[in-house]
Amino acid sequence: MLRREIRELIEEHPLPKMREMLFGGFYLDEGRQEEIMSTLHTGHHLLILGPPGCGKTVLAEKIGKILEDIEVVKGCPVNCSPREPNCPWCLGRDNGSRLETETLSGLQRVKRIQGSPELVPEDLIGVLDPESAAFEYGIHDIRSFSPGKLLRANRGILILDFIDRMPERVLNVLLYALEGDTLTIGSYEEKIPLDILILATGGDRVLKTLSLDMIDHFDIVKLDYVDDMEKEREIIIDREGWKGEEFDKAVEIVRRTREHSDLQRGVSTRGGIRFAELIPTHKRLKIEKCDEILRKASVVSLPHRVEVAPHANAVRTSGEIIEEIVERVIGGEEKKEELITLSKEDILNLVEEISREDKLRKPLKLGFFDLLLKRMQRFPETKLAKLHKEMVNQMEDLYAEQHLKDSLTQEVLEDVEERRKYQEKLLEDYKKSLEKQALEETLALLERKSILERDKTGWNLSRKGITFLLEKLSPRLWENVNVSGEGKHKTGKKLTTGEGRIVGVRKYRFGDRYRDVSLKDTIREVIRNRRETVSKEDIMVTKKDIRTKIDIILVMDLSGTMSQLEKLWYAKESAIALSMASAKYKDRLGVVSFSNLADVVVEVTDSPYRVTEKILDLDLHENAFTNVGYGLLKARAVFMRQRRGDANQHIILISDGDATAPHPSPEKYAIREAIKTARKGITISCVCINEESANPELMRKISRIGKGRIYMIGEAEGITSALMEERSKM
Repeated sequence: MLRREIRELIEEHPLPKMREMLFGGFYLDEGRQEEIMSTLHTGHHLLILGPPGCGKTVLAEKIGKILEDIEVVKGCPVNCSPREPNCPWCLGRDNGSRLETETLSGLQRVKRIQGSPELVPEDLIGVLDPESAAFEYGIHDIRSFSPGKLLRANRGILILDFIDRMPERVLNVLLYALEGDTLTIGSYEEKIPLDILILATGGDRVLKTLSLDMIDHFDIVKLDYVDDMEKEREIIIDREGWKGEEFDKAVEIVRRTREHSDLQRGVSTRGGIRFAELIPTHKRLKIEKCDEILRKASVVSLPHRVEVAPHANAVRTSGEIIEEIVERVIGGEEKKEELITLSKEDILNLVEEISREDKLRKPLKLGFFDLLLKRMQRFPETKLAKLHKEMVNQMEDLYAEQHLKDSLTQEVLEDVEERRKYQEKLLEDYKKSLEKQALEETLALLERKSILERDKTGWNLSRKGITFLLEKLSPRLWENVNVSGEGKHKTGKKLTTGEGRIVGVRKYRFGDRYRDVSLKDTIREVIRNRRETVSKEDIMVTKKDIRTKIDIILVMDLSGTMSQLEKLWYAKESAIALSMASAKYKDRLGVVSFSNLADVVVEVTDSPYRVTEKILDLDLHENAFTNVGYGLLKARAVFMRQRRGDANQHIILISDGDATAPHPSPEKYAIREAIKTARKGITISCVCINEESANPELMRKISRIGKGRIYMIGEAEGITSALMEERSKM
């Protein structure tokens, strides 16, 4: 009946009027409007997804206003129709009593439930009414039951806000209601008819958190923040009639938060409204300067409304990023109109290629302009070469007069007909000049985008470029990898933060503190084992959330065999991954490289930017030996220079080759250095790329001496996963 009512309402009104009834005052593109109207017309339940503050709840409430007033049985908790009362509350009345009626307004036909972990099934279904159960009907009579919002929304719409926050028990009740048109309550035998439409809202992760059985009952519409600046301006400031430079800049600040490379999620439209509302208040406080108003308002309104990207979270705060955006807008930074527009995905792919491909990275770093131009001609499939080609085409169209293209008139060609070679040379010079200038403009574009920065010799990735690289690698590095920081540690569970709370119990082990013994659990264990006296096997100790810092040194093999199958790049990628994971949990990382001897690439630091910057400059040492022992010695020396404090010290050795230096006993030398390192209380784990040149037995001995673990990697791509697994177990 409800679905037929909504269908008739949609059909009897002209389309413009129907749009106004459903979406009046709410900006939504026509495509989304048609999706919603088609779902309502067919009577399907609707799930509205989108980021916080994009208007999901407002839209659901607007849709709910489509309902009209109806006549119901007076006092019926499930809104039965007087013409067809079929619920236990109406059918259980005295036969002689006449059913009175009342009008239920359209707004009263809409019920809303706010999702939260504290929600229980009784909030949807209802509870037993003690007064009715004890004095009137008795506990076994359905009339003693007081229906919840799911039943009270009968013949109407139920809005489930934040469905992704609801516990599983509540979702199971909801699933039962979605699957059929009747609902059975607990031990009661009566079936309660349901005529209901459900509008649910949730975040972007709903599709990953809800079961397929649940999602299968909904049509899904996805919302996002408003793309059109003028439309968002209308939503944020024009509705209140606000005018002034400070309001225009406020909208610009909000929109720039969504484009910033260090922010995973920018300020929502709702956040923009809250930000703009502070401006008139600050004016009343006699703050006259526009710039000062924006600075003060942004501090209290914006930092907590953004989410810092994983790659930047360890080194930047949301407050710093917001301050940077505000200063840029206040300073009037204008965007130069570029010949070529680069999307975010283009930039991320380009940064990864520049970091990964030595054929491009080295000429850039050394400033070999002509060599770089030849490399792009030789490798036209690279992204940098494609960008250069696009720049050539653009410049050829816009600046042809600078490159003699228009000067090759018919008269000139006739004059030089007998001198064809000169003509060919003229055309060739034009082409070279154009390509050279296009390459200069391409690199200048990347400098303006703050992807590259120039030093005395050539170009390197800038700080922002490294940020883009970290952002590009982050999803790949954390995919299917546990970086929670949990692992066994004394009697505790190693977490990012530890407050000493009891999180479980386990059996006693040698070295446990007596103060951690749990008498209650020990006695329970004795009783369970049916012993008369307490034995060592019965003693139980409490596990607490404990967190200690870890200093890690990554010892990387740079000998010539690491060039195969891009093993060096995957080793670099794994080091970057480890630096991000370590910084996230306030740990520190250093890097040592080795071949004939060993070098300290970067001292122990908590900055992933510093590690990435140094790692990207590493080059293979062609035809070099593999001196594993000296790498361990160098790493140990770095630790000895550090103040140890409370941090555990750990070395991770990555190599794909056998120890071949120094002679005459390279393996014995490596083992001796591992023993010396272990005696200093430093643990060692090994990642062995298991190929023909590898010596897994040596790696096993080193990891056993260092009381660490060994990871046998069949392909270089697995290095990152091995390091992430190792970090989670430390």
